[in-house]
Amino acid sequence: MATTAKLYTADDLQRMTTDEPWELWEGELHKVPGAGVEASGFAAWIVVLISLYVRPRKLGIVTGADGTYILARDPDTVVVPDAAFISWDRLPDGVAPQRYSPVPPDLAVEVLSPNDRSSDITKKMVHYARAGVPLVWWVHPQRRTVTIYRHGQLAAELGEGDEVDGEDVLPGFRLPVAEIFAEA
Repeated sequence: MATTAKLYTADDLQRMTTDEPWELWEGELHKVPGAGVEASGFAAWIVVLISLYVRPRKLGIVTGADGTYILARDPDTVVVPDAAFISWDRLPDGVAPQRYSPVPPDLAVEVLSPNDRSSDITKKMVHYARAGVPLVWWVHPQRRTVTIYRHGQLAAELGEGDEVDGEDVLPGFRLPVAEIFAEA
């Protein structure tokens, strides 16, 4: 006799009364382990650096590790990137949602932590690609690199002598990779 797992929705996830961090991958609950101080610190710094560019230009919203985005519906996929940007133009009525963003981010940033499994990283990248997220940065603290994906395709791996470019998502934004790791 075959059994099927209960598929959850974004609404179910919002109603959960737990402090445990969860994402939803194609309707299935996916526990997100804590990143640890190092990875969380890098993510917070990236949020600051992107915000310093976005806010004065009124380009959109920059979120940290609690910003939640619906990537797909039926079955629902809901993710919580370590940092993200979404332009005002893509938000319904140009207003910041009080709860989950009903649309994927323009830029998702994930900072790898010791708890991240390579299989989960691959699956999450597939979710971003399917959702059409134009730009994803995977920050590797141990290697001090940033791996760039454009529209789901590997574009570059940048080291401390390189700069991350905001491309069409954040035109004119440039961030030296060394700046991400400057305080480490």
